[in-house]
Amino acid sequence: MYAAVDWSDRWLDCAVVARNGHRLAHRRITYKDTNDPVGDVQELLRSCNRTRWRTIPIGTEDPDGLVFQAMEDAGLTVIGIDPMLAARARKATTLGLTKSDRADAFLLAEMLRTGGDRFRPVPRSSPQAQAIRILARAQAAAVKRRYRALHQLRAVLVTYYPAAVTAWPRLTLRHAQARAVLAAAPTPTQAAAMSRGEFARILREAGRWRTVDDEAERLSLHFRRPALRTHPAVETARGVETIGVLNTLNHACDAADQLAEQTAEAFILHPDAALLTSFPGIGPLLGSRILGEIGDTRERFPTARNLCAYAGVVPVVWASGLSHRASHRRFANEMLHNAIWQAAFCSLTKSPGAAAYYRQRRDKRGETHNAALRNLAARLLRALHHCLATRLLYDEALAFRDTNSAHRTA
Repeated sequence: MYAAVDWSDRWLDCAVVARNGHRLAHRRITYKDTNDPVGDVQELLRSCNRTRWRTIPIGTEDPDGLVFQAMEDAGLTVIGIDPMLAARARKATTLGLTKSDRADAFLLAEMLRTGGDRFRPVPRSSPQAQAIRILARAQAAAVKRRYRALHQLRAVLVTYYPAAVTAWPRLTLRHAQARAVLAAAPTPTQAAAMSRGEFARILREAGRWRTVDDEAERLSLHFRRPALRTHPAVETARGVETIGVLNTLNHACDAADQLAEQTAEAFILHPDAALLTSFPGIGPLLGSRILGEIGDTRERFPTARNLCAYAGVVPVVWASGLSHRASHRRFANEMLHNAIWQAAFCSLTKSPGAAAYYRQRRDKRGETHNAALRNLAARLLRALHHCLATRLLYDEALAFRDTNSAHRTA
């Protein structure tokens, strides 16, 4: 038998099908009508099979939900089904003309029945690794919100306050000094009326302690230069808009910084932290993102290629008859892909072996920057898989042994 549970915020739709595809049972469990939804699911499975109901696999599109974690704690087997695969099957199925929770539950059970070994139980990491994953994803989302607010602030300033966009050529508008000056002078008229002493006071409050007077003099002269001005009423309204966007940027910057500190603190306490940070280009933040996505369950990735495929750094090979074609892998873990890609880029200045390997792919094989960096990321992931399996720290001589020997020979 095969079971599936379609989750919603008000109820659970549970469906059970037999090996021959016959629909055996269906039940809708409403949260407000029960205190133990997991017990109700167990009762449904027990009514279908009195002796082996615990071995019935349960498919779901949200294996990380609270209900499904409670099912695993109760001894049930939960199998995750990717929502994209379920959407494709829902589009091609003939089980029903309209979409409903009941039909989705039977669809997931049918996918388990016909999928064979395609779907496997969800590998669970330790609670510590799960907490790191939550913090790392929250920090990455805060960084995206910070960039979004930064671009929005720049777009507003360009329309009426171009001097603020060019005032800090070496810094960005998200720097504390720039945000402090814009908060005190959100319009060009207010900035031109400020004295050097006021600029110096704002810079000191923002954390600057070197060459404060010189920077205040530069800003005072910069904002007093003749420039195009809009109507005073329009300028005042734009200033109010800028303050609102600036408050959003300040909140996003503070949230990203606080989450980064909390993520690094949680990551350092994990046993795999020293192993991950031994790799060149991987610090606490990148290490927490990588650890959070791959987990600390060693059986999840039997081979190094499985891990590389999960990160999307190895191509997909299509072979049919005499034709053989390799294409870019588009279906992968985006968070892990971005983290290992950034780690590979940072390793170019931290690891001589990585730099030599990258240069070899570019010069001798004629690969582009993206292709060479993708191969370097795959090389680092293979080394990481080996280190996690053997509990050994990163060794530059072993990771790029062939590259280092070829470099010495040349």
